[in-house]
Amino acid sequence: MKFLIRHKLLFFFISFILLTFSYLNFDEVTSNFDEKIREIFFEIRGEIPTTNKVVIIDIDEKSINQLGQWPFSRDYMAQVLANLTNAGAGIIGVDIIFSEADRSSPSYMSRKLNVKGEFRDNDQLLAAVISQTPTILGYYFTKDLSKNSKPTPVTKFTPNSSPHLLNFKNVVTSISPIQENAYSSGFFNAFNDQQGKIIKMPLLLQHKDKIYPSLVFEMINIASNTQNVKIVQDNYAISGVKLSNIDIPTDKHGFMRINFRGAKKSFKYISFLDILNGNFDKNDINGKFILIGTSITTLADLRSTIYDLAMPGVEIHANMIDNILKGDFLYEPTFGKAIDILIIFILTVILGVSLLFLSSINIVIVIVVLTTILYSCFYYLLFSQGLILNLFYPIVSIIITSLSAFYINYQKEQKQKEFIKDKFAKKVSLEVVNDLLSNDNNDFKTKEKELTIFFSDIRGFTNISEKFKSPQKLIEVLNKYFEPMSDVIIQNQGTIDKFIGDAIMAYWNAPCDIENHADKAVQSALIQLEKLKNLNEELKKDFNLSIQIGIGIHTGIAVVGEMGSEGRSDYTIIGDNVNITSRVESLCKYFGVDLLITESTKTSLKQKYHLKYLGKVIVKGKTTAIKLYEVLLPKDFNKYQDIKEDYEKAIKHYQDRNFAASKIIFEKIEDTYSSKINKLYIKKCHEHINAKKDNIVLDFVMDEK
Repeated sequence: MKFLIRHKLLFFFISFILLTFSYLNFDEVTSNFDEKIREIFFEIRGEIPTTNKVVIIDIDEKSINQLGQWPFSRDYMAQVLANLTNAGAGIIGVDIIFSEADRSSPSYMSRKLNVKGEFRDNDQLLAAVISQTPTILGYYFTKDLSKNSKPTPVTKFTPNSSPHLLNFKNVVTSISPIQENAYSSGFFNAFNDQQGKIIKMPLLLQHKDKIYPSLVFEMINIASNTQNVKIVQDNYAISGVKLSNIDIPTDKHGFMRINFRGAKKSFKYISFLDILNGNFDKNDINGKFILIGTSITTLADLRSTIYDLAMPGVEIHANMIDNILKGDFLYEPTFGKAIDILIIFILTVILGVSLLFLSSINIVIVIVVLTTILYSCFYYLLFSQGLILNLFYPIVSIIITSLSAFYINYQKEQKQKEFIKDKFAKKVSLEVVNDLLSNDNNDFKTKEKELTIFFSDIRGFTNISEKFKSPQKLIEVLNKYFEPMSDVIIQNQGTIDKFIGDAIMAYWNAPCDIENHADKAVQSALIQLEKLKNLNEELKKDFNLSIQIGIGIHTGIAVVGEMGSEGRSDYTIIGDNVNITSRVESLCKYFGVDLLITESTKTSLKQKYHLKYLGKVIVKGKTTAIKLYEVLLPKDFNKYQDIKEDYEKAIKHYQDRNFAASKIIFEKIEDTYSSKINKLYIKKCHEHINAKKDNIVLDFVMDEK
């Protein structure tokens, strides 16, 4: 007993040390997993209301169709800015750079055509309008030394430089007359995370030892009339930026985490064309933060975010402004790593103590309850307090420590399985022996061949084994089961590959060719199910138990032959189709059936059987769906005949994505002919009815083996 306790405590300490070491040294590597969990939190939270103080002026398809291809004539932009200002816009941010002269301007065309005279200059017109409006222009930093643009004016910061900000070699702004007449300006550089998504944006960047504000920051700065912006930092990192009455938390490099309001179009959008033509309600503009940008794919300003693969960049700015106005920031606390390590320690302590005093079933309960409470707390801290804590390592901590909890039981179970395998994993097919003898020098090279592969196992075998105090009784039960099942396979020209604990793996069409190998496999399975009835009567009488089995059959190409090292070889099969068969067998429990075959086996059958189509399944580890059929015994087929027409209609509706109609029929069938497959389709129909069209997957997707 003391050895077991020491063993468990050792796993506890090793788990904590390894997890802490991994967290401190490989945090960047695991950050993707952390963000994936956080994305799930955002999906659960869903869309939240905005402040209604941010409006987007969208250069949309309607504007392009009416005004021509981008870039528009600058007089259009001038008119839009004037209309917005006249409507009482509080401040206007332009998520666009006017980096070249307006080629549609009469002055530009006159110079190009060498026509003398004075002509209107649209760039000068726009510059004049900008000088009379509360317009903040956008620009971007670049590391390309070939660029040569004039830097934007600098907002006053304290301190006036920081070693923690990202530095850039150059800056690209609008052309001189436009840039110089702007009320102010700010950069709109975007940075993707390791998944290629925008989750945070810089408020400040550095260029030639001077600090520059982002477009969002400068709009807030101007609106709040801040004279001096304070950067909160120490020797190791930046922790935030302080305006006159606003404290904005940031990461160590001055990036602000974005608390997205939802998917794209969460904010008020007004077409650029409508503003140009005056077709808008001034109340939508008066006193608002206005952002001018585009949602058109061809203009390449779409970004991947937590909610969208293609959110307009201008709406990311809108989310940031709304965050600042509402004050619901998301941030990593400066003591975050200490909290994360403490959480890991607490988790391992709780589960470590559980190792010493709890049974296996109670440990499972503790794990479920602890995980639920933990991630409910994380959810609350994220969206109610804005705290970003590591979400990946706690679940890893629970998993690893749980594995430690089950290690002793696993060791005990493994010893029992090894005993069973040594006793029963024998070749019983005479054809294998004949095949070995027929080859010269026993040199059996492997080859690819079409086989029908068979897997079966006993349902709930672990529970059955726990009923027996001695392995001998369990072996006696297995002997009673394996003997008739093996005889059926051999009598139908099958080859038993191996016994894997309570499972039987067999195949047809090797080593001897069998023309109707698929039929032989299915016939064997049906006979086994019939024999199981008689066997259960004996088991009930002798051991007070009955067993259920699941059988999976699949036809496909596999590698067959003698494999292994000299003196330790075995005639066996391997390949992807072997794995598929194993997955199919495991699905018997999921679908609540005894015998499953794949479409490839169905196609290979030469005789007729009572088949029931279940659906298409993507098994774990695969991307291509396979069709599955239940092979019915005669008694079950008679019941199925009563609802066969309705069942097939329900399946057809489901395949046609008419989920409501399909659900109604399945519910009707379920009332008179209850089955697991009915319940599964009812559940999927319900999920699909309420799901977004793009998120609907008709196939059954298996996440477990």
